[in-house]
Amino acid sequence: MKRFLSAALLLIISLVSAQYTNAEEQEYIQVDWYPLLTDSVGWNITSGGLAFGFVDGISSEADVKMGKSFEISWLNVIGAKYNTGHGQRISVGLGLDWKNYKLGSAERFSVDESGVKVLPYPAGATPRKSRLKVFALELPVIIRQRIGRYVDVFAGEITNFNVHSSVVTVYDSPEGKVEESTSKGIHQAPVTFDVIAGVNYRKVGAYVRYSPCRVIKEGYGPKINTLSVGLVLGL
Repeated sequence: MKRFLSAALLLIISLVSAQYTNAEEQEYIQVDWYPLLTDSVGWNITSGGLAFGFVDGISSEADVKMGKSFEISWLNVIGAKYNTGHGQRISVGLGLDWKNYKLGSAERFSVDESGVKVLPYPAGATPRKSRLKVFALELPVIIRQRIGRYVDVFAGEITNFNVHSSVVTVYDSPEGKVEESTSKGIHQAPVTFDVIAGVNYRKVGAYVRYSPCRVIKEGYGPKINTLSVGLVLGL
């Protein structure tokens, strides 16, 4: 009889525990690693938005070549999104961005105590490359609207905290190969703002991203604004 009562008590405890666990699980925020496909309503933890694009440094003072300049972004390394259940989603996240601005063969970046200059190559030099790289932590706020079974359009604002930059110039002179590189004295703008818009089909999207802000602070280098176009995955 004691064994029967003990077994019955254990069964009751197990059933109650299972029901309590299920109730708790329903209260948890859903973890969603496939943000484009989910239709769950409410808040979700999300990660995604791997992007690769070509960059045009809009400038009359520097010949930035779009075909040779590019960016790599991970818009939402970690983020949160809210799904209204009516085709709208808004996401806020923390991401990473890396931009590479490459000049044409007639110009080079040079850095001195006054900042970044765009200069011609020395006489007799054979250019190899001259580029400016900027690395940023970014905070994107993006709104998406479903317009078809597998199609979304999106638009948003991205705040960039530009924490690191570097300049590298390489050319051949009559005396041999010359390489100039530095990550000091560039004076990149510490905070910039971008607008982004595009369209998704399933997990793949195309985007346009523009910044009205200067890459280098005024008075320390040429005025360069950024326009990029590319592909994004899982946004």
